[in-house]
Amino acid sequence: MKKWFVIGLAMVSLLLGFSGSTFAEEPQYGGDLKMFIRPTINPFTWDAHDWGWKLNEDTGLVYEHLLVGDLQKGPRGSNVYSFEGDAWVPPNAVRGELAKSWELKQDPLRLEFQLREGIFWQARKGVMDSREFVAEDVVYFFNRVRSSKKYIPTYWDFIDRWEAKGKYTVICYLNEYNANWQYRFGWGYYNAISPKEVVEAGPRDWRNITGTGPYSLEKYQTGSYQHYVKNPNYWDSTVIDGKSYKLPFADSIRYILNKDEQSRLSALRTAKVDLMAGIRWNFARELKQQVPELKWSRRAYDSPPLFVMRMDTKPFDDIRVRRAMALAINQEEIRDNYWGGEAQLFAYPYSPSWTGYYVPLDKQPQDVQELYGYNPEKAKKLLAEAGYPNGFTVKAQVNSSYQPFMDQAQLVVGYLAKVGVTLVLEPMEYRQVMGVMIKKAHGPAYFLGSGQGNPIMSLRKNFVSGQTWNAYMMADKDFDAKWNKALRTIDETEQIKMLQELVTDALQKVPFVQMPANYFYTAWWPWVKNVHGDSYVGALLFGPIHARYWIDQKLKKQMGY
Repeated sequence: MKKWFVIGLAMVSLLLGFSGSTFAEEPQYGGDLKMFIRPTINPFTWDAHDWGWKLNEDTGLVYEHLLVGDLQKGPRGSNVYSFEGDAWVPPNAVRGELAKSWELKQDPLRLEFQLREGIFWQARKGVMDSREFVAEDVVYFFNRVRSSKKYIPTYWDFIDRWEAKGKYTVICYLNEYNANWQYRFGWGYYNAISPKEVVEAGPRDWRNITGTGPYSLEKYQTGSYQHYVKNPNYWDSTVIDGKSYKLPFADSIRYILNKDEQSRLSALRTAKVDLMAGIRWNFARELKQQVPELKWSRRAYDSPPLFVMRMDTKPFDDIRVRRAMALAINQEEIRDNYWGGEAQLFAYPYSPSWTGYYVPLDKQPQDVQELYGYNPEKAKKLLAEAGYPNGFTVKAQVNSSYQPFMDQAQLVVGYLAKVGVTLVLEPMEYRQVMGVMIKKAHGPAYFLGSGQGNPIMSLRKNFVSGQTWNAYMMADKDFDAKWNKALRTIDETEQIKMLQELVTDALQKVPFVQMPANYFYTAWWPWVKNVHGDSYVGALLFGPIHARYWIDQKLKKQMGY
């Protein structure tokens, strides 16, 4: 039955495929969605006070933000933006989520937010009764998170204070203007707003979390799944073909945790899961042949492996040694052979998808272009000039939880051996490898995976002195001063030029060697509807997108599942 249904489905697709949404389907409510999104890593925390980068992935269906990306300006609407970046929402592609409007005002410098009325916290047994979300919730939340010992240096230093003015107005008084304010406290990593009652009950216990979002967390089982059920009183809606629909569509969403790649692929192949993200190119090619019914989208990986060199530690305190490492690693060969050509050679710290900000490699200075070529003889010459004619031995920590990191680290070992450098790998589980870096206890070499973020954030987290994710230990007062000036520049054209110059400056210092940024595929069965390839509407925030998926249950049955 499945074979003939697929042929019929293909014929219908040919008839309808040209017309976009002309024959749009009516959204359906109900059903249970099962997905692999980031299946190899358990939640670190459920509390923003811990400043965990993964928080929005795990709480994005439960907690909400002041601001969020406007999906109607993405592939499901005007298609001006792709919404692929893990932490970049263009300023003119933002809408209010918990806030309905906002305005920058002077004397004193401040941002005034008008909150939506009639939004309610979901009741949680033993934690809180349902009550309305109000301005005091915002003030309490941001004051508490800022008080954390894990607070990222300088992150909110431009904020003087938060103040509630009545029930639905909240004011953020600023010490100075910050061009990245929308990310810092609008739709960023650490501003998913939670209520005081959850804090009092214990915010790190998943059983206590409750928010204003489209779902509530029904159950979490370490290493197995996170199960979310529909909030029947959710406030938001979405517009499809000019008609408004109440959200969310699916009755439940389950993010399944499974570290075994082959097991995950089998689950997709046999429709035990409805959607799977993060599929490598070789498996995507196989699946397209084995399961032609699947639908597909593709996006570039935001966190390519970086071979990090500590600029404050021998032998990498010498730029000649760092340049030698870049010239010794054949990045084009890794792209073509390991990734089958499906990777971007020059994609960090800025993504090629950042239109207007990204400057391609062929437009960079020659000394930057050279870093992405392969020249082992020149690498040996530079090592000799730096006092290492016979090479050296150095250790590097690497994430053993993610096989492509391990694979490419082994390739780097082989390349460096050809120029006399012995790289000794120290494989660690993800938590451990991140822990040593955050404490700055990592060795002279280190393999880092760090999301690009957004044009301002990427430079800050990677290269500004003293930042948590500055694994290179770069400390350049001139660079810091220029970045701070760009951060406070209101004129967008001038600011973009300043940021582009800073990217080139950082690359010329050679703090890392970027491994190719591979493409990852997402596949889903045809009964999962309203999937458009958009990935995030905030910093690792995909919850609002998933709340818009629906299941064609009749189609699923017709296909034999």
